[in-house]
Amino acid sequence: MTISKTAALAVCLFSVLSNTAMADNSSPFSKIKPMSPIGMNSNAKAPNYLGASIGTTTTDGFCDPLSDCDNSDKSWKAFAGVRMNDNIVLEAGYVDFGKQSGMATGGEVSQQATAFTTAAVAGIPMTDQIELFGKAGVARWTLEQTDSSGTVENTGTDVLVGVGADYNLGDNMGVRAEWERFKDVGSTAAHANDIDLLSLGFIFSSL
Repeated sequence: MTISKTAALAVCLFSVLSNTAMADNSSPFSKIKPMSPIGMNSNAKAPNYLGASIGTTTTDGFCDPLSDCDNSDKSWKAFAGVRMNDNIVLEAGYVDFGKQSGMATGGEVSQQATAFTTAAVAGIPMTDQIELFGKAGVARWTLEQTDSSGTVENTGTDVLVGVGADYNLGDNMGVRAEWERFKDVGSTAAHANDIDLLSLGFIFSSL
């Protein structure tokens, strides 16, 4: 799938979720409410949040030319969200995708990637505690590729999309489960691979 097709899909996904969210009086992350001083509205919506997750990455296509290869690794990310209006949250984050490695005729081949991300998030409350959401944005990635000839570092910017769910624990805390796809991480067509990230983490709201 080309970047333009992926971008179009991301826009359509975000548009549908955003319109659905706007049709509801609830809004993303509104179930995780801030603690209010006495005399203030206790139903005020959380203006922002911080979060951290751990998970597993899978790099599509990395092992195709290699043997004894592992295209997955542990991963972690940190993120922060700022409410733009009652329905839309702007989220920024940092992701460490871990390391993937395999064997080629000349020796071991490996890659390590990280990314700074920016995405718009739109949610659909399902119950008082559970909210589904979708996101679409961009990732500014850095990729280090190492083989017998040495290490080469490349950077680029490509599309990311994702879906997930938040579960409200109360007291300004929540649990987040999420799937994200980072498109075309790599320097050339031969080394540009999609990276999928499955993660589970915590959200702390009303900062």
